[in-house]
Amino acid sequence: MDASEAGTILIVDDNPRNLGLLSDTLTGSGFEVAVAVDGARALRLAREGMPDLILLDVKMDGMDGFETCRRLKGDPATAAIPVIFMTASTDLSADRVKGLNLGAVDYLAKPFLDEELLARVRVHTKLRRLTMHLAAQVDERIAAEAALQRLTQELERRVGERTVALERALEGLTQAQAQMATVIRAAQAVSGEIVLDDVLDRLMRLTLEHAGARKCVLVLSRESGLVIEASITSEPDTVVLGLSKPVGPGADLAASLVEEVARARQSIFVWDTSRDARPEDARYLAGKGPRSILCLAMMCQGELIGVLYIEGDAAPEPLLAAQLETLGLLASQAAVAVKNALLYGHLADMTSELRRSNERLETEVARQTEELRQTNERLQRELVERARAEEERAALQAEVIDAQSARLAELSTPLIPITDHIMVMPLIGTIDSARAEQALEAALNGVQANRAKVVIIDVTGVTVLDSAVASTLMSTAMALRLLGSKTVITGIRAELAQTLIDLGVDLGAVVTKGTLQSGIGYALQQAGDGVAGLHVNGKHARNGAAPGRRNGH
Repeated sequence: MDASEAGTILIVDDNPRNLGLLSDTLTGSGFEVAVAVDGARALRLAREGMPDLILLDVKMDGMDGFETCRRLKGDPATAAIPVIFMTASTDLSADRVKGLNLGAVDYLAKPFLDEELLARVRVHTKLRRLTMHLAAQVDERIAAEAALQRLTQELERRVGERTVALERALEGLTQAQAQMATVIRAAQAVSGEIVLDDVLDRLMRLTLEHAGARKCVLVLSRESGLVIEASITSEPDTVVLGLSKPVGPGADLAASLVEEVARARQSIFVWDTSRDARPEDARYLAGKGPRSILCLAMMCQGELIGVLYIEGDAAPEPLLAAQLETLGLLASQAAVAVKNALLYGHLADMTSELRRSNERLETEVARQTEELRQTNERLQRELVERARAEEERAALQAEVIDAQSARLAELSTPLIPITDHIMVMPLIGTIDSARAEQALEAALNGVQANRAKVVIIDVTGVTVLDSAVASTLMSTAMALRLLGSKTVITGIRAELAQTLIDLGVDLGAVVTKGTLQSGIGYALQQAGDGVAGLHVNGKHARNGAAPGRRNGH
């Protein structure tokens, strides 16, 4: 993008990093950039450089953005420069209202996308240039109307001074004056339109009527070259718009004459085409045969807007200078009206595009908001489902742990029935207080459930036994006695017996046997069970048999 088309931007921010990022983004898109780190320098640069747009940060040390904007708008030299505020404030609505009340044209919330920044900067710089163009055209129109008024006054003065000398030309002058007034009114009527099609339709009709022509063609200067946009003929008097045909050898007019006017930017009047026509137009003129051709250069602020091409059937005498000047004023007014209409159409297109962009943006925001809401709802459902699954898993794990603990407890203190009245509890490994308590509980529950008369606690596989455990075993024996059951402890080795002696455990309340077999024999004898065929270490145990002796003897 050309820098002259992009415009000059003044960035005001006390953060060097923000200045660098914004400056790189804007210069990369073709803008000329000036920077200021505080409000005082911004005011000075604005007056000196007169930028097309000011990007102003709200939060700055010293003079903040709002005070800087107030002073800019209070200075007639800088009041018309558009200001866009930039802020990272969370209270965006209040800041926006305050900024707009101070005269800002827009507001950007940080952080913002480069595309959004460039789009808004381009819109406001273009609006700035269009506003300046319109203001210049208004000044030019006022100047043109003043010149027209001066010309009218001058013509009236000359007519008054030369009335006696030009009595024979009175009729012609009166006719020219009436035609001039008519053309002036026509020019004013054209300048009152703003829509391009309406301007072209009015211009074509008025030109055909007041020039006494058989055909009028409007050629506009576009970026692609000279283009025929509208035409009208006397029969039928219908205006054809939107032709968009390039001027060239195949065009329905004297193309070389139009091109010459466009190059020289001066009007040309060919009174007699049979004598003064360009050789390049001979083929066209031979077929169409217009007697006269008037090409008026439509100029506005030194810019060629187009060419007003007029063909006439008869030209008994050349047009008077006053008539040519009047038609030139018509072309000048038409140029202003056409350019205003083009600018208005361009502005309308930009406004429409901005509105469509806003609508697309609002639609996209609504769509993304809905997607975000649906995503949040889905996440909430997933979180609830995951929490429920986690609770179920934890509950199942707790059940498994409890079952495993119960199973381990059963395995650590098994209670094996030998007969209807005898039960054996073999203990293996290290016996701590917790396991001893489990043994006590298992023994009591087993005796109560099975009505056992004798409980054999076999400690053959026990490796470690402390005083607390020994005390618990004695308590177990006493509790079993209260339930009507005798306790027999079997498998006490020499080192284990020494430990019990060293601990001072009283074994008088229980029966001890050296082996499990002897303990079972003793239990059979005490329980009075006549169990035929019960083998104890390969021998039959009968009623009254005593494989072991009381207290291990």
